[in-house]
Amino acid sequence: MSAPTDGLDSTPPPQRILVIDDEAVIGAGCKRILGAEGHQVDVFQDPASGLQAALTGDYDLVLLDLVMPGLDGMTILKDLKAAGVPSAVVVITGYATVESAVEAMKLGAADYVGKPFTPDHLKIVVRKVCERSALLR
Repeated sequence: MSAPTDGLDSTPPPQRILVIDDEAVIGAGCKRILGAEGHQVDVFQDPASGLQAALTGDYDLVLLDLVMPGLDGMTILKDLKAAGVPSAVVVITGYATVESAVEAMKLGAADYVGKPFTPDHLKIVVRKVCERSALLR
């Protein structure tokens, strides 16, 4: 016999998540943590390639590092906003400052996570942003 439900499920459906981070260990960790939650996770270490993938608009969520060689995260965030890409963006960075957080939020970032972060913190932020995005749709 199954337990009665009120029709609400606290677990968001699997999401398509793109990670753009030049640190291999961060990308691999995000893929492992979020993949175990049922999400499809693609990782790009090269920011230009990651931007091209994000511009397709095929992702529900983009996890974006701010400080990368060649193309920084703020530029990518501006490009995604200018292109009208519907993906939610969560900024992840080891160089967290109040100024960069405010700038990222003004550019449309849904949240901001400082490195290092714990697996639980990442899962909580991703869940919160995905739930908020679902409500907005």
